Amino acid sequence: MNDQLSRYQAFETFKEVPRIDVKRCFVAAQYFGTLERGNTRYLPKLTRQDFVDRLQTSKDYAQTILEPELDERILEGNYPKRLKMYNACTWYIGVVFADEVGVWKGAGGLPVAWTYGSLEDTARYVSHALRSNETILPARARRVIPRITLNLNLIEQEPYLYPIIAPGATMGRGLNGRPYTHFELMNGDIEDGCMRSIALAHQGRSKFLAYVGMKNIKK
Repeated sequence: MNDQLSRYQAFETFKEVPRIDVKRCFVAAQYFGTLERGNTRYLPKLTRQDFVDRLQTSKDYAQTILEPELDERILEGNYPKRLKMYNACTWYIGVVFADEVGVWKGAGGLPVAWTYGSLEDTARYVSHALRSNETILPARARRVIPRITLNLNLIEQEPYLYPIIAPGATMGRGLNGRPYTHFELMNGDIEDGCMRSIALAHQGRSKFLAYVGMKNIKK
């Protein structure tokens, strides 16, 4: 049994997938966020049909690109360390729980202290802030999370929008996503899809499907 896999509560659900699937997921999600944004800094509120159409356009775009081109797209976004991490892992699709993974440091502009613990902890802070209309909740999160929830049932079923989870602080990849100081060491770090993950947990999803990376062990 892979020791990294066994740390996850639902490790028996994990199925290995090609690395290119993860890269396509990342590129499609990035492309989705750039379509028809206009003059606004934030993803606009989308009708159901607009969301479906934008998602299909993003999937079609990512599906036509070969791996070297996907790598170029990732590098164009100034993500060389992310690409290195993608290539250094074996990838799986599986069920993860909100209490065993954590979001990136200050994800979505959230107060950094809200991201010290698990995704479940972060979502609890966000849910309280949304209910109480606290001004400490940054504008991006206040706008984006409610807009994500409008299409949450589509998002959680779409492999091209699954969160991507890196091995928890074991890669030594230098991304500073969840630094050792103050941050709880989790099984995995959500390195893409933090806002989607927070929206899922905010709406009571204690578990969800994600791409999960396991550091390749040299033999």
